[in-house]
Amino acid sequence: MKRSTVKVDDDTGESLAKKQLQSKANSLLNAEKVDIKTLKGFVQLLNTPDNMPAGEVMNTLEVIFKNLLKRKAIAGPERQGLKIQELYEETWLLLIEHLLVDSESSVAVKVCMQLIKVEAKHPIAPNKGWPTHRIRGMLETLINCDATPTTALANYGKYCKNLDVLEITLKQLKSLVPGEDFKDSPIKAMNFLSIVNLLDMGKSVLSTADYHVESAKRQTFNYELNRKRLNDLWVSIMAKGNEVDEKLHRQILVVLLERVINHLNDPIQLTDFLMDSLHQFDGPIALLALQGIFTLMQKQNITYPDVYEKLYNMLYPRMFHNKYKARLFYLADIFLTSTHLPENLVAAFVKRLARLALQSPTEDAVIMIQFVCNLLLRHTGLQKLIRASHAADELSDPYNPTETDPVKSEAMNSSLWEITLLQKHVVPEVANAARFINSSLPVMEFDLAPLLDRKECNIFDDELQSKAKQFALNYERPTNLALPKNQFVTKYWDLI
Repeated sequence: MKRSTVKVDDDTGESLAKKQLQSKANSLLNAEKVDIKTLKGFVQLLNTPDNMPAGEVMNTLEVIFKNLLKRKAIAGPERQGLKIQELYEETWLLLIEHLLVDSESSVAVKVCMQLIKVEAKHPIAPNKGWPTHRIRGMLETLINCDATPTTALANYGKYCKNLDVLEITLKQLKSLVPGEDFKDSPIKAMNFLSIVNLLDMGKSVLSTADYHVESAKRQTFNYELNRKRLNDLWVSIMAKGNEVDEKLHRQILVVLLERVINHLNDPIQLTDFLMDSLHQFDGPIALLALQGIFTLMQKQNITYPDVYEKLYNMLYPRMFHNKYKARLFYLADIFLTSTHLPENLVAAFVKRLARLALQSPTEDAVIMIQFVCNLLLRHTGLQKLIRASHAADELSDPYNPTETDPVKSEAMNSSLWEITLLQKHVVPEVANAARFINSSLPVMEFDLAPLLDRKECNIFDDELQSKAKQFALNYERPTNLALPKNQFVTKYWDLI
C-alpha cells in the first residue's frame, strides 16, 4: 500500500509542478515587458532535468518562444531583444542535445520543427524565409552521434514526408557527406545513410504534396532538380563506400533499393556493384543485390544467366532467421511467374520448398506449401510429382538437395512425399494447407502477400479463436460397448 501512495504523491507532485510551470509561463507572456531573468530560469531548467521533466520544460519553452517570435520580440537592436535572442539560441542548442536522448527525442524533434514553422513565418533578422540552418544543425547532430540515434531518426523521418523538409534535407546532405571514407568512420557513415534512407521521393509522397511550412507551397517541388541532387549524393556515397564492412554494405544496398534506384539517370552503372555484392557475399547482402538485379532486368532489360541458380541456393534453412526473408519469398514468386521456364528447373524449386517446409517455422511452412501449389498450377506437367509412388520417402528419393545446380538435382524423378508428411503436422493450419494434394488442385493461385508478414503468434491467436467441431475423448476409437483391446485398465485392474 505504501508504494501505491508514493506513486500517487509523485504523480500529484508532477501535476502540481506542471501547473506552476504553466502559470509562470503565462505570467511571463502576459507581462508588458519580458522578464529576462525569468526566461533564463526556464532555459536553465533544461540543464537540470531532475527538478522538472525535460519534456514539460521543452513544451513550455515552445509556447514561450512561439509567442515571442510572433511578437517579433527576438529581433531588433534593443538590448532586451538581443538578450532574448541569445536565450533562444541557447535553447536551440539544448533542444538539439535532447534529440539524442531516446525518452525525450520525440518531444525534442516536435518542438524543433514547430519553432522552425513559426520562425519561417516570422524570421529573425537578418535571416529571411525558411530557417535552413536549423535543419542543418539537427542533421549535423544526428550524423556525428556516437551511436545510431534510431528514435531520433524515426521521429525526424515523419517530417521528411513534407516536401519542403525533404528538399531542404536533401540539399543540406550533399555538403554533410563524411569527409573520410565510410570504412574509416563506420558509425558516422551509418548515421548518414540512415538519414538518406528517410528521403522518400516516391509517387505517394509527391502526389500527397504536404508541406511543413505553408508559405513553402508557393515554390513548387522541383522533381528534376531534386532528382539531380539525389544522383549527385549517390555518386558521393559510392565514392566513399569502398571496402566497407557487411553491415554498412547492407545499409548501402537498402538505401539504393528503397530510395535511389528508381530515380537514377543511368542505373545500368549499378551492374558491377550489384554483381559483386551477389557473388562475394551471402545471406541478406546477396538477397538485396538479387533484388537490385531483378529491378535492372525488369526496367533496363539486362540479362543475368545464373540468376535462377543463385536464387535456388538462397533457399536454405538459415534463411528463416533472415531479416529479409519476406523479400526472398516475394522475389522467388516473381522470378518463377513465367510459365515458359523449363520444368526440370521449376521442379527443383518445388522440391527445395517442400523439403524446407519440413524444417521451417510454422508461419513459413504455410507460405511454402501454398507456393508449391502455385508452381504446380503454373506448370501442370509437374503434377505428376503428386502421384509418383517410386520415391515415397527420403531413402528412395533420387532428389539431391546438396546439388547447387537446380537442373542437375534429379527433382523431376522425385515425388512430393514431404507434403504428404506435412499433413500430420501438429499445427492444424499447416496440416490443412498440405491437404491440397488429396483432391483436385484449386483453380486460382493462392495470394502469398498476406502471409509474408505473418508471425507465429498470429497463427496461435487464430487457433485460439477457431471453434473445434470434434473433441477427442479417447485415443482409440471404440467399435462396440466392450472395452478396446490392449486396454491398460484391464491389464492392471479387474472390472467388477
